[in-house]
Amino acid sequence: MRITVSFLLLILALTAVSQDYRTLCNNGIKHIADRKYKEAASCFQKATELGKSEQERTYAYANLAYSQQMCGELGKALKSYNTAIGNDTDKVALMLQRANIFLQLDSLEKALDDYNNILKQEPTNSGALFFRASIYSELDEFDKAKEDYLKLLSLEPNNNNVKLGLALLYKKEGKYNESLTLLTLLIEDNPNTAEYYIARSNVERLTGHTELALMDVEKAIELEPDNGNHYTLQAILLERLGKKEAAKQSRFKAARLKSI
Repeated sequence: MRITVSFLLLILALTAVSQDYRTLCNNGIKHIADRKYKEAASCFQKATELGKSEQERTYAYANLAYSQQMCGELGKALKSYNTAIGNDTDKVALMLQRANIFLQLDSLEKALDDYNNILKQEPTNSGALFFRASIYSELDEFDKAKEDYLKLLSLEPNNNNVKLGLALLYKKEGKYNESLTLLTLLIEDNPNTAEYYIARSNVERLTGHTELALMDVEKAIELEPDNGNHYTLQAILLERLGKKEAAKQSRFKAARLKSI
């Protein structure tokens, strides 16, 4: 699950501020709405120099960080988030965004620190619970990951991303029956989602059910015929079944699609 925190959460009441500061911030927000993130960053960079109060500077740096993040300037965004957050761990929305950058930079322990701080304040914050579970899974702390996923499911029983995360956790643990059960339920409820067929195929392949795995991959191809990765998986399974010529054709299709 990818975190999307609307920066409407960060729009503070701009009272008693300079006209230049207000204009820069208003223009920056318009640029964000239009997805012109470089222009937004320019506005908020200037606003950071005009903000007089801590609230004004936090607002400018928070939106500067977001704009930089959306431009892919993760190092700059991280510095701006650090400035906006300071030593105040009550800024949950900002900490969620900073944690997202830590994840992108593969700094799992730092991301985990932010999620832990968030969950101390908001124990049912779904974004923090989901990504903390993902980190625990990555670190092979399976019990902690399962606890977070199950808590999330109790809060959001219809959240398919959480069900998929739990199924992949069971797979990683080697609990293939539990994983297959969850994935089958997901497919029954969402028969047109190729991702779930691929996930189940991977578990079936691990359990030696190559023909079932191939059937799931072929269903995924039916749903997403332009996805070259599906044909690569099909080729691997066909080779396992001794169908070398068919596997060759699948690899050709995969290569052709990936070159487009």
